[in-house]
Amino acid sequence: MAGEQFELETRFSRSKGLFPYVLGALGLGVLILLFMIVTGIGRDHLPFSEVFAVHAPSAADGSEALSLMTNTHEESADGKSLSVEGTVVNRTEKTISGLMAEIVIIDKYTLPAETQKVPVEPADLAAKATGSFHANFTIGEKGLGSYSVQFRLANDGPYVPHKDETPEVIPPPSEQKPSR
Repeated sequence: MAGEQFELETRFSRSKGLFPYVLGALGLGVLILLFMIVTGIGRDHLPFSEVFAVHAPSAADGSEALSLMTNTHEESADGKSLSVEGTVVNRTEKTISGLMAEIVIIDKYTLPAETQKVPVEPADLAAKATGSFHANFTIGEKGLGSYSVQFRLANDGPYVPHKDETPEVIPPPSEQKPSR
């Protein structure tokens, strides 16, 4: 034991030089880039793109620009087609041009089955005015699970936030489940 030398081993003792650190830094850079792409951080600050020059409008108080006032659907008796319609109010102080309703049909397995973009009429929705939309769908053999409605500006512009102010539908007493 007199001739043995004490050596403390750490994770840096057998390091292979600078390569693991460069690889780690590149990996971190890729993760940051992916995070920015997925979340959209910084997309409004790109000076070279005209696509990002169009911003979604907002109401005077900074809240949602639209109010969804009615949203109804009717499924055919055979369950093969669906009709969706509704009305929306422009809550802003400006005219919104080219507003589209984007309706996504979800099948009973919770997978997106079909998406339609239909124009809101009138094409130029004036301040405080009401517009309407209507779409028809053919439902496949996977059936209807649900659907969602969103609004966006024309030419795949940004989504326009909306406030859902549709009246709550209370089922008749015969369809209500008793509470225990």
